[in-house]
Amino acid sequence: MSRKLMTLIVFCTGLVLSAMANPNCETAFGPNAKINPKQDEVNLPFVDDAQLQGNWVSVDFVDEIEDFNPSQKSFRGDLFLQELTFLPEGKVVNSGFTWTKGHILHQGDKTDSAYEIKKINGQDYLFFEWKSGDYTCLGLKPSYYVLRKTSNLRTDNINMPFKNDPQAVGKWKSVDFVFEPSQFKPGEKFWKGDLYLKKLTLQPNGKTPMSPAITWTKGHILHKGDKTNSAYEIKKIGGKEYMFFEWKSGDYVFRGQKPAYYVLEKTDK
Repeated sequence: MSRKLMTLIVFCTGLVLSAMANPNCETAFGPNAKINPKQDEVNLPFVDDAQLQGNWVSVDFVDEIEDFNPSQKSFRGDLFLQELTFLPEGKVVNSGFTWTKGHILHQGDKTDSAYEIKKINGQDYLFFEWKSGDYTCLGLKPSYYVLRKTSNLRTDNINMPFKNDPQAVGKWKSVDFVFEPSQFKPGEKFWKGDLYLKKLTLQPNGKTPMSPAITWTKGHILHKGDKTNSAYEIKKIGGKEYMFFEWKSGDYVFRGQKPAYYVLEKTDK
C-alpha cells in the first residue's frame, strides 16, 4: 500500500490524533510500527496574506511540489480533503485549521503545515503540506495537497444612507426558498426541505432585532459582519404581501455563486 493511500485511510478513519496520542498511533499503524511522534509550534503571530483568502478546491495529492502536472492527475483515488475557504484574520471555514502567512495551523494535532502559492498557466494553485499520521505518529515527510483557487471572497458596499420604506417595516415569516422569484407560487412550496431562515423583522429607522450587525434601508438588507448587501423586493400576490430577499450565504461570499431568494409573507404574528 502506498504511503499516500495510507495517509488518507488513517485520516478518514479518525485515528490520527495529536503526536501525544501514542496509543492511537499504535492502533492506526500497528504495534510493530516505529512510532516517532512529532509536534510543531503552532502559536504563531498572525500575518495577513490577501492572496490566500478565498475558496480553494482540491485537484491532486503529490509527494513533491514538482510532481504536480495540471493536465494529469497524480493521485488516482478520491481526495479526502475537498476544499478550503480562508477568511480574514486567520480563520478557515468549517475546519480545525487557522492560518498565518505561509502556515496553516492545527491546534488539536499541533501541526504547522507550510503552504506555497504558485501561478501555473494563469491559475493560482496552493501546495499544502498534509501532516497526517505519517508525520505526527511516524515522523515521515509530509506529502502535499494541491488546491486550485476558484474564487476570491466577495464583499458588498454596506455603507448606504437610510431611506425609509414603510411597506417593509413589520414582521415577515418565511414560506419558501427559490432560485428565481418567478419560481414562487403561493400555496405550492418550491423548496421541499426545512427553511433555515424562519422569520425576519424590520423595525423603523433601519433597525432590526440584530442591529447593529444587521440593518436595512429601502431595497437593501445590510449585514455588517459578512459585508453583504442583499436586495429585497416586495410584491403583492393574491392580496398578500411577499418579500423576495436575496440570500447571500457562503455560496455567494466564498464561492462566487449567484444568490437564491427567501420568500417571506408579511404577518401580524
